[in-house]
Amino acid sequence: MQHAFQLTSPLAAADVERLTFALAALPGVRGITAAPGSDMLGVVYDEDAVSLQAIVGATARAGYSELRRELRRERGGCCGGCCGGQ
Repeated sequence: MQHAFQLTSPLAAADVERLTFALAALPGVRGITAAPGSDMLGVVYDEDAVSLQAIVGATARAGYSELRRELRRERGGCCGGCCGGQ
């Protein structure tokens, strides 16, 4: 499963390092996409091994709780309203 988060502010290099370390420690996280200056965070994970709530919690514990509601999920619908319900 892939999940992308829209952040409320761009990431600094220290944020990327802190988030990568925190998320990589979760069982089931397979990949992390984050870059300094970007306001996006991408996570590839095994949904049978880790929950989206655990991922959000890990980012908050890393000091970056400024995640907006989910932006998109790949491989399956999320019905977060971003597509207008279509």
